[in-house]
Amino acid sequence: MLNVADAEKIIGVLASVYGVCVDQSSKDEVHRLANELRKASGQPEE
Repeated sequence: MLNVADAEKIIGVLASVYGVCVDQSSKDEVHRLANELRKASGQPEE
């Protein structure tokens, strides 16, 4: 299982990527990836 702290660090990077996405499909993909990290670390999806 992925460590929660490590997942949160990566999600923080993804949040920066999300902020510069110009189209909704890119934002949706970044959101999906963040949720996959949450699942892998035992956290609830958002």
